[in-house]
Amino acid sequence: MKKFIAGLLIGATLMSGAVYATGAKLEVSLQSLKFFINGTSTQQSAFIHEGTTYVPVRFVSEKLGKEVVWDGKTQSITIGEKGETATPVTPVVKGVSYEDGTYRGFFADRGDIQVAVEFKLENNKVASISFRQLYYGNKDYRTEKEDQLIVGLKGQHEQLINYLVGKDITVSLSDLYKPENIVKENVDTFTGATLRSGKVISAVRDALNRGVYKY
Repeated sequence: MKKFIAGLLIGATLMSGAVYATGAKLEVSLQSLKFFINGTSTQQSAFIHEGTTYVPVRFVSEKLGKEVVWDGKTQSITIGEKGETATPVTPVVKGVSYEDGTYRGFFADRGDIQVAVEFKLENNKVASISFRQLYYGNKDYRTEKEDQLIVGLKGQHEQLINYLVGKDITVSLSDLYKPENIVKENVDTFTGATLRSGKVISAVRDALNRGVYKY
């Protein structure tokens, strides 16, 4: 999977294929590229320099539902921390009733959608759940067949989400914070290197926050 790195050139001016920034001159090419984000395609101009594609911070962040705040006094950029985010994630509270239907949500980090889930709720209970994306370290866990370690990790992640099936989502979701109580085989709970339960929880919370995807 090609990784797009979001870059921001402050006060830059494009002239004949060169970008001038403070104390630097970069030879780049400017191209209009098609991006596919959350299943939706969109066009955006991007700089390409030495094999790396740079796009505006605001474009990437807002497409992923994050607010971007530029502070000219401190020359700093805040993404999704100050003010309200475009899609604020609310906590899952015990006793809250969610609509019956199919939900979709994801967890993204550094431009990559690492975990995406789809599940069906009936009377607040998970009727079914599956991964739509399970990706980390340039590996797609869902499609890997040769790497036995990744195959094993995929199985562990599936075991983790299947724990939710038949249970009240507002009660059982917090159990995933202790994956060692659910998945017994080779779970590194200190580094999260084998079973990243926090990302799965974030993806589920994102889905609940977005509401029913389809009835």
